[in-house]
Amino acid sequence: MRLFGKKKSGKDWFDEGNNFFGQENYFEAIKCFDKVILNKKIHGKNIAIALNSKGKCIAKLEDYETAIKCFDLAIQINPNSAVTLIEKANALENLGQNDEANECLAKAKKLESKK
Repeated sequence: MRLFGKKKSGKDWFDEGNNFFGQENYFEAIKCFDKVILNKKIHGKNIAIALNSKGKCIAKLEDYETAIKCFDLAIQINPNSAVTLIEKANALENLGQNDEANECLAKAKKLESKK
């Protein structure tokens, strides 16, 4: 797709995804975050951020198991993301997996204390 005659960048797709998220249009936001994730020019922490954002959308749609898969992939790429651990903990809590959720929160708290 083109924006004013030029191809959209990963940042363009990410920004558009965030706009859709803000409008509670989670399906369209997921499509945008997928464009970021599949962009061969995007690497590392930026992929992890897009996976986290996609997971947040999926969690809003109450598919917590799939959201956790996104969060796990993001954590594999960036294990030092307290934000992603907190999002995963929220999804786990929604599934009634409180012990695992508490483990994620403890890891997130430990990461935050190192900053």
